[in-house]
Amino acid sequence: MDPSNPLAAPQSTRRFVRRILRAYADAELAMMIHLGHATGLWSVLAQGPGTARELARRANRDERYVREWLCAVAAARIVAYDARTDRFSLAPARARALSGSSIYNMAPGSQLVALGARNLDRIAAAFATGEGIPYSAYLPAFPRIMDEMNRRRLDALLVSAYLPLLPGISEELAEGIRVADFATGSGHALNLLARAFPRSRFFGFDRAAEPLARARAEAKSAGIRNVRFVRAEASALRRFGPFDLVTMFDAIHDMGQPETTVTSVVRALRPGGRFLAQEPRASSELSENIGRTGARFLYGISVTYCLPVSRSGGPGGLGTCWGERRAKALLRASGLTEIRVHEAPGNALALVFTARRPYSRRPR
Repeated sequence: MDPSNPLAAPQSTRRFVRRILRAYADAELAMMIHLGHATGLWSVLAQGPGTARELARRANRDERYVREWLCAVAAARIVAYDARTDRFSLAPARARALSGSSIYNMAPGSQLVALGARNLDRIAAAFATGEGIPYSAYLPAFPRIMDEMNRRRLDALLVSAYLPLLPGISEELAEGIRVADFATGSGHALNLLARAFPRSRFFGFDRAAEPLARARAEAKSAGIRNVRFVRAEASALRRFGPFDLVTMFDAIHDMGQPETTVTSVVRALRPGGRFLAQEPRASSELSENIGRTGARFLYGISVTYCLPVSRSGGPGGLGTCWGERRAKALLRASGLTEIRVHEAPGNALALVFTARRPYSRRPR
């Protein structure tokens, strides 16, 4: 390397520069995926190929913007382009991953990237102060995004695949038990259970009013009468219990005081009551996460959402990739036993933890 030549650089540096450029290109592609989802263009492409003008007309969008977007996703080799006919097309397998009702539709996840980008300046400031960013800063978008990301999977798998992870719980629900979902968000999981098991009573708890309003509206629209949504912290659950089953979906790692919160939730269970929580799938050891695409995504979401939100409510700081080992230790310290770990049905980025509150005395 010639230090007098500003263009001189080792080959390793040049390779790394190209890798960084690919990262920037992938970041822009994530934004393009988000725009295709928000404008309905993925669904339009899934219906069949067309020129920019034809696709813009079918989507009721401006042709010039549509063409530039099509150029971006064609350059990324997501959409095929036929220069002879000036038409764009989306292969069926890709259409399934970017549109429609399949659990494999990944397009809604792009919204998390866009949401994190919206708060980057505030997150950068938090690096200096150590302060958190309140959940309210991510409203109203975050609960809506999570609902859209999880809704299809829950519709298809909650009753048929998640509940069997707790042997016998479906039969108990059919007979009639009391169920709580803490950090319920827009409440779709609880509404599904309430509709499937009309003899049971369901309570959804969350600290934010806006997603609870969405949960109540969905229940009212579906005519579900055996569910109640309450704005409350975990410490209030015991007033409504005891419960036979408590669920928490993608919530523990976002808590400002996770140990105290989960302990309060466990105390709302009756002795022998069951517990089910879904958490991100990762190792508690960084060395075991390095190189994994899923871990790269989860760590990024942790920096832009999970860690700041948890730090706003207390010491928090578990992070999205707190991992299986630390999760099991926290559940055990919160008073749970019979802790089991399962792959989350239809979700390669999550694990399901099931457990039980011990009987106060030996059951007969």
